[in-house]
Amino acid sequence: MKSRILPVLAILFAIILVSRSVALSSEVSTAKKEAISHDEAAAAIEHASTAPAQDAEQCLTGDVLKAVNAKMEVLKHREAEMAEQEAAFAAIKERLKKELAVVEAAKNSLAKDSITRSELAQNDVIHLTTMYATMKPKQAALIFNKMNSRFAAGFLREMKGQRAGLILAAMDAQKAYEISLVLASRNANYRPIKAIN
Repeated sequence: MKSRILPVLAILFAIILVSRSVALSSEVSTAKKEAISHDEAAAAIEHASTAPAQDAEQCLTGDVLKAVNAKMEVLKHREAEMAEQEAAFAAIKERLKKELAVVEAAKNSLAKDSITRSELAQNDVIHLTTMYATMKPKQAALIFNKMNSRFAAGFLREMKGQRAGLILAAMDAQKAYEISLVLASRNANYRPIKAIN
């Protein structure tokens, strides 16, 4: 029994080897044909680009002509796509330039408005401070007693020390104390610490 299996296996292996070699040779011949047709097409394109127009008409025929025409169509299509993309990018770039100019103009306008408003606000504070400073200290003290302590401290800080002192002296003692604390705490972090002896 064992003696019959060995020859059968040998025949099977031989058949497999033969079929594999046939398959490989057909793949190699197909690859060679494709390489040859590709090389022929490339050579025809090269020849067509270097030869005069009359020679190109005579040399390019059949499958080679079809391959060359197909390649030319692909190249034309790609060239058209690239031209469209370049035009689109140029339009986007131009639109972004315009939008950037608008943003810059708005930024400059906003900066000018901010400066103008800041100056107006400062002028308002100066005007009110001048008004309170020209009032009699007792009259100004009545108004300052009703103000928020931080707000009142801002006005008193802008006045000359003697005038602010007269108004502070005429105010309610508790309110004057609160305003004094606000004034004393301004910029306290920047004062040098003195050693107490």
